[in-house]
Amino acid sequence: MNKCFAAVAVLVTAFNLAVSGPSPEIHLTGIPDSTPHCYKMTTNVTHIEPNGQRKTWEVYTVWLELTPKAEGDRVTCRRFTFREGEAPEVAIPSLQDWSYRLPKTAFDDRGQLFGIEQAKFERLLDEKGKVIPQGDAYMVFNAFVDFHSFCHVFAARTNSGMGIQDLHQIGDKIVHAAANGEAPVSMGSMVEKGSTFKNGEITLELKGSSTIKGESCAIVGYDSGNSSLHMILKPMPQMKVETYGGSHYWGDIFINLNTQWVQKATLAELVVSETAVPGMPTKLHSVIERWIVLESISSDQCAAELK
Repeated sequence: MNKCFAAVAVLVTAFNLAVSGPSPEIHLTGIPDSTPHCYKMTTNVTHIEPNGQRKTWEVYTVWLELTPKAEGDRVTCRRFTFREGEAPEVAIPSLQDWSYRLPKTAFDDRGQLFGIEQAKFERLLDEKGKVIPQGDAYMVFNAFVDFHSFCHVFAARTNSGMGIQDLHQIGDKIVHAAANGEAPVSMGSMVEKGSTFKNGEITLELKGSSTIKGESCAIVGYDSGNSSLHMILKPMPQMKVETYGGSHYWGDIFINLNTQWVQKATLAELVVSETAVPGMPTKLHSVIERWIVLESISSDQCAAELK
C-alpha cells in the first residue's frame, strides 16, 4: 500500500510540474533607478606559501556612495581602511570624502579606467603618517576597480548584447561582452604602461532568486575563465620588475528586482604569478587568494558605521 501511495505522489508531482510550464521570466534591465545608493565592500587578501601555509594577509574596507547623474554617476569614498596581518586597522585620510565622476565609457578622456584618478594612489599614507607599500597601494586602487566591475560591468546593460539583459529564465547562460578582452592597467609611476590584464571567457548565469533584507533579488553567477596578467613595476627609476601570472575569479551578484541595483556581490579569486627581479638569480613565485563581499547598506547604517 505504501508503494502505491508513493507512486501516486510521484505522478501527481510530475503532473504539477508539467502543467506549471517553465519558470517565470525574470526581468533584468541592467539599468538601475535614479536613487542614490550606499555600499560597504570588504576585500580579504591571503598570501599562500609554497608549503600551503597562509603566512600574511591584508583586509581592505571601503564605504562608498553612488549618486546617479545624467552627465555620469558620482562616486564618493566616505572612508577607506587598511589592516595588515594582526596590526590595528588604520584609515587612509586622503581618500575620505574624495569623489570622482564615472565616464560614459570604460576610460575617461585621460585614459583612466572608470575615471579613477590614478595620482591619488601614489605615495598613500595611513592615518599615522606611515607610507603604504606600493603593492598594497595598488590593491587599494584595485578595490575601486572591483566595485565598478560588479556594478557597472557585470550588472550593467551592454549596448551590443551579450549582457545581463539577455538572461531571462533560471539556467540561462551567456558569454559576456567583456570576455577575452584585454585592458591596460598602468597607474602613474607605480605600474608602467604596457601592463595588462586579459579576461578569459567570462560567463554570466541566471542561477535563481533570493531575498536579502526583505528585497527580492535575482542571483547571477559569473566566472572569468582563465585570465592572465602582465605587470611592469618600477620601484626605482633605473629598475624594472616584470610579473607574469594567471587569475581565475568567480562569484555571485544579487540584483534587486525592484530597483535593478546590486544588492550584494561576492568574489573569490586565485592569482598565481612569477616575478623577475634584476640582480636576483631566481624568479619569485606568488600565490594570492582574494575574497570580496560587497553589500548595499542604508545611508543611516553608513553614517552610523563612520562615526
